[in-house]
Amino acid sequence: MSTPQQRVHDATRQLLDLLEHGESLTPQAIELRCELAEATAEAGHLDDSYYQVEELLKDAQREHGPDHPAVHRAREAVESVRAIGMRAAGAGETAG
Repeated sequence: MSTPQQRVHDATRQLLDLLEHGESLTPQAIELRCELAEATAEAGHLDDSYYQVEELLKDAQREHGPDHPAVHRAREAVESVRAIGMRAAGAGETAG
């Protein structure tokens, strides 16, 4: 199983390949952006991750409309990042 840092690296490389071809809002790119945001959160960079999913959801809705599967996946990523943040906040409270 890969670490969050490895997942960030892998998703970033794949996303950069898509961006080189002008494919920033395809369903594949949106999936990679979801993966990147979730892995970023798991790696402990919550502020970056929150920003990523907020922008991702706006971009997906603007490109595909509210009912597209890519938009649903973006919403799942928002919820996933929030859950990771809540777990991290809870772990910080019990550690302190």
